[in-house]
Amino acid sequence: MNDPDLQQLAAAIAQLLRPHLERSEPLRRSVALLGKWLCEETAKIETGIAAPVETNSQPSASESVEVKPVSVTQGAPSTDAITAASYARKVAPGPIELPMSSAIVPLKLGDAVVHLPLTGTTADLGRARASASVPAVHVDYTIAASVQREEVDLAVVETRCRLKADSCRLFIERRAAAADEQAELDTRHRMNEMIARAKMLPSCFLWVFWRERTPPDDATLAMIAESYSALADAAALMRKSDELGVQPNSVEGMHSMSLLAEAKSGLRAALAQTWLSDDDRDQEDAFMWLRRETTQRRVFLDRYMTVHDNADPANSPELRRRIGGAAAAFDLRAAKVKGIRAAINQIRYHAGQIVKDGVGASHPHWAKVADAITRLGQAGIASTDRRIVEAIGTEAGAHFPGDSPHAEMLLPVLEEAGAIAETEEESQGPRAWSKQVLDVRAMLRGRQIVLIGGERNAAAAQRLVEAFDLSNAEWVALTEHGTGAPMRAPICRPETAAVIVIIKLTGHHHADEAKEIADAAGKPCVFLNGGYNPERVAQAIVDQASVRLG
Repeated sequence: MNDPDLQQLAAAIAQLLRPHLERSEPLRRSVALLGKWLCEETAKIETGIAAPVETNSQPSASESVEVKPVSVTQGAPSTDAITAASYARKVAPGPIELPMSSAIVPLKLGDAVVHLPLTGTTADLGRARASASVPAVHVDYTIAASVQREEVDLAVVETRCRLKADSCRLFIERRAAAADEQAELDTRHRMNEMIARAKMLPSCFLWVFWRERTPPDDATLAMIAESYSALADAAALMRKSDELGVQPNSVEGMHSMSLLAEAKSGLRAALAQTWLSDDDRDQEDAFMWLRRETTQRRVFLDRYMTVHDNADPANSPELRRRIGGAAAAFDLRAAKVKGIRAAINQIRYHAGQIVKDGVGASHPHWAKVADAITRLGQAGIASTDRRIVEAIGTEAGAHFPGDSPHAEMLLPVLEEAGAIAETEEESQGPRAWSKQVLDVRAMLRGRQIVLIGGERNAAAAQRLVEAFDLSNAEWVALTEHGTGAPMRAPICRPETAAVIVIIKLTGHHHADEAKEIADAAGKPCVFLNGGYNPERVAQAIVDQASVRLG
């Protein structure tokens, strides 16, 4: 085997082993000890301590054992000569008692098998081969756990990326502090602290501190640090989006996912300028999370999801500014949600106090209720919103004083509460629907609706039939990349009153096709951005199709 072949072999082995070595400290220690042992054995062979002897070789002139001459006839060696030579080897000093051989044997590391050239006796080589083919009785669960990919946690990705970004920036400081003994000592102390923190995290490898490789120049390291920070910011933004319940197919939800895709792609492009031959663990985890979630949430990202469409890592500072703007918008939204929740709780508390204290002591509590309703109005919540009505309740409404200075604001709310109470009393079903549902029931009674999106949910369809007094709720199931032909006949039927498209469960192509068929048939097409319970369906119908339905 020539030098280029050996170099290719070494590169292939390194590429195969490196991901496993990065994730498992026991494996790194085992391989290091194996390498040390192989080096020692090679040194012994080179010094002649354990030089291999072929079974048919003759003793050399350099052997220290004196072999007495044996008279032989010309031609083939005599039996006495062979016996004498064999006896000389048996009594010769040295550790070798069995013939040595070389062979390519498999080495099993976790789930990976690497073929390595080894030298030893026939028995040694046989045991080496058997170790890779025979299942071991005792399993190293530490290595097995590192090989098996756990569920991706964006919080862990964020933490590791911030630590890696700090490690790159610290290495730049160490280079600048090389001539300053005190500064170098300080950076070394901080480096050891970072390494200790990395060991406490799962699969966190601070590659920039590895002494066996030289990191890139300072400018490249600074760019890589910004790329790590961008991915950390994008992971935090995505977590915040999910915590706020942002719809995946909304503008904000898709923007968050696209920013995460751009950040992980930029990091991949930045790390291509280092000695790393495999993808970074956090970049890979972000990709795996996106690939899984885009499938489950039925979201399509048209950029930065392939190896041929990489983001420019030099734009990481600008990317971080965009992520920061989106995060600020989410913070405002979170504050708004928190304020709405606090106002509703305030209304509920004072309504309870009104019931407890009676009409005579209710004026201060009604003032607090009016103040909360005013704040909710500033947040875009109507005073007749069902949440406000339910928080006040009919029992508190019965204690409302006619001379209240807040009567103009509160009377419409109390009237709505009374209407809901009457509806609940008159309802014959197990559930009392809102006035909005009842209004839609008047539009759809006796007719059918067609639902597009996902698989048929029989229980949900039955709830819609009961809520709107329908003749049927026909749910058309479509395959992701299949034809939309199955929905044409149900939509065009005379008894169909409206078409409901559940965007979350419908591909863009099928949604557009459903709209075209409905328009051609003269039927209103309603798009649902959230769930499909009767209240949400009624709201969507009122907003999008109440005029056409009369």
